[in-house]
Amino acid sequence: MPEENGETITSVSEQRLQRVKLSVPVDSCQLEALSVLKKLKIIEDDVRAEDLCTRREYARWLVRLNSLLERNPKHRIVPPMLFSGSVVAAFDDVGVEHSDFDSIQALAEAGIIPSKILGTDCCSESSNGDVSFCFYPERFISRQDLINWKAQLEYRFTPGITEQMSRMKVDYMDVKEISPDASPELLADVLAGDKSIIRKVFGQSRRFQPNKPLTKAQAAVALTSGRMTEAIYDEILRLEAEHSSRQVAIEEIRSELLDKGDIVRFWNEKMNEERTRGFEVQKLYIAALQDLEYEKTVQEKALAEHLKEKAAMECQRQLLLGLKEEVDEMSGRLKSERSMYVAEQCSLQELLSELQIKQEEIVDKKSVLEAEIEALRILRSWVEDEARKSQARAKVLEEVGQRWKWDNQG
Repeated sequence: MPEENGETITSVSEQRLQRVKLSVPVDSCQLEALSVLKKLKIIEDDVRAEDLCTRREYARWLVRLNSLLERNPKHRIVPPMLFSGSVVAAFDDVGVEHSDFDSIQALAEAGIIPSKILGTDCCSESSNGDVSFCFYPERFISRQDLINWKAQLEYRFTPGITEQMSRMKVDYMDVKEISPDASPELLADVLAGDKSIIRKVFGQSRRFQPNKPLTKAQAAVALTSGRMTEAIYDEILRLEAEHSSRQVAIEEIRSELLDKGDIVRFWNEKMNEERTRGFEVQKLYIAALQDLEYEKTVQEKALAEHLKEKAAMECQRQLLLGLKEEVDEMSGRLKSERSMYVAEQCSLQELLSELQIKQEEIVDKKSVLEAEIEALRILRSWVEDEARKSQARAKVLEEVGQRWKWDNQG
């Protein structure tokens, strides 16, 4: 139905189912199977039961268990390392340097998994057109592959198994989801009902879910199912018998040594050696303790001298700090006096320039006065000349007047 904002609600049929990752609980049977395989050194000790199992891990454990416990040559897998001559790699993504190459190559050469050797259609085409056969060792193994590989080592091929499945009622609802490449042995295990490996691994269920991954504990249950159950039981009994016989032999040897007194003699010798070693160690300990005491005394003296030197250096540091303060004060005073000196020098330079200007003016005035004095001197000499001339003229005029006077009188 349309909403107010114009958007439409997606119908339930159009919504995609999302997968949710949940932690898988591990039951006691799975833990027991995993513990047994760890005891037999089939599965590594650091394997966790709740982790998902990869393809390369299951291939390694399956081949290791088959080569260790399988006694029937019809179901035994021969590792490729026992073949003479060169070996053709069954997959392009599992090279010879791969750590699980031998196990994966053994399954491929035994025909349990489709590979390049069999020429089956387990290939993928790349973008450039090249065809590659891949095993995908790091992917999680599916339920179908796990049961398929194991079933091929458990059952013998019986013709007409497909027709038998079509006639019989199968307990699983999703049998059609099983890949058509599945082996007849897998179909035989499906028809085995409650005795099948599928029931022992996954319990009572109406769905097989062939593409679903599984845990390492479930893989351990699959490995210990079928004909391997008796072989594993026999191997455990053999190991326990060997352990018991070893313990009995050890107890017999111990009793015999006790009867002979060798253990007591050996123990007394060891005790004497340890006692002698203890005395030597004690002597060395006392000597080391004395050396440590002497070294402690030396270190204490050195520490006292160091403290004295530190005190003297502290005094020198205080003196240097005082001298530094005085030098800073003197430098500040010198800076202020230098600024005053620079200011006074600037003022003296100004006064000097003014005095030079005044001196130049005085020199100019002096030259002017000297010129005026020279002009006055010239004027004075001229005036004196004129005065002498006037005196001479007056004298002549006086003489003339007197003469005129005398003439008039006469």
